[in-house]
Amino acid sequence: MTASNNDRENRVYSATEIKKICLNAGADDVGLVNLDRDCLDKEREGILHVYSLIRSIISVIIANNRENIQSPARYVANEEYHHTGDRTSSISREILRRLNQLGIRGVVVNRGWPMAMDRFPGKIWDVSHKIMAVEAGLGHMGMNRLVLHPKHGSCIQLESILINGVIDEYDHPLEENPCIKCNLCAAVCPTGAITKDQPFDFMACMTHTYRDGYVGFQNWVEATVTSQDMKEYGAHFDDRETAFMWQSLMFRMSYRCSYCMAVCPAGEDVKPAYLKKKKGHVERVLKPLRDRKERVYVMAGTNAEKKAGRNPHKEFRIVPGVVRVRPQISKDAEA
Repeated sequence: MTASNNDRENRVYSATEIKKICLNAGADDVGLVNLDRDCLDKEREGILHVYSLIRSIISVIIANNRENIQSPARYVANEEYHHTGDRTSSISREILRRLNQLGIRGVVVNRGWPMAMDRFPGKIWDVSHKIMAVEAGLGHMGMNRLVLHPKHGSCIQLESILINGVIDEYDHPLEENPCIKCNLCAAVCPTGAITKDQPFDFMACMTHTYRDGYVGFQNWVEATVTSQDMKEYGAHFDDRETAFMWQSLMFRMSYRCSYCMAVCPAGEDVKPAYLKKKKGHVERVLKPLRDRKERVYVMAGTNAEKKAGRNPHKEFRIVPGVVRVRPQISKDAEA
């Protein structure tokens, strides 16, 4: 090994300089995490699988446009997720290119798909961006199971950059959680996945929100292959559901929900206005989503089925989820 390589390997980089590079590249906030902290014991194997030379993690925050996320026109919210997500990935790669000029090498981890689908239905990702953001002092998990940033609240996207450099100062979790315990996320959740003082129901959320993702696609393939004619196929997927699946395949995935992000008033960008006019926030943001006429996808015999059934504005549809059963529609009315 040459002297220059030794110098590079032993160099300690300035946290102030690293953060300045990230912010100048377009990040809205950034935090730094060392790999050897105890709380990453369960994550370390996956992180090292992605980049074996890693010594530090850079957690990057990019803010969504809040009003797009709050819109009852969900295609507007979906476009915001995808556009800001692309921007998050591009900014992270620009950060790494600038770090390369300092002699730092690394890997930008996928913020979402594609993932290791050969592991499905197990853990298909190696690096949890939420855990990295919390460890980097960029927020805490809220009741809605989203990372809540002190300024931007829940309307953020996360990215992690794994680098081979050691940094002179690392960040640590915030002392205070930005969640203000308003319970609006529980009130608006159409599946009851979010309940006060109860664990988050991941399957209820996934079954509905990601209906046009992999599990729904699997159901669609099965319906297509096994149906004897269009009438039988229509018992599984009607024209609107087929259109949603086509849209997700041709463009990008349509998220059915994320209402919990839309209504959340955490973060200094929105909390003062909410505390001043709570009723106005409920009327403008929560009620249009809670009362939106739509089909909610649930598995049979679950709390999600009960929750959706209590909302007169929702039509619940029983779907297979991971365990396949024949779909049934609860009401004659179309969503």
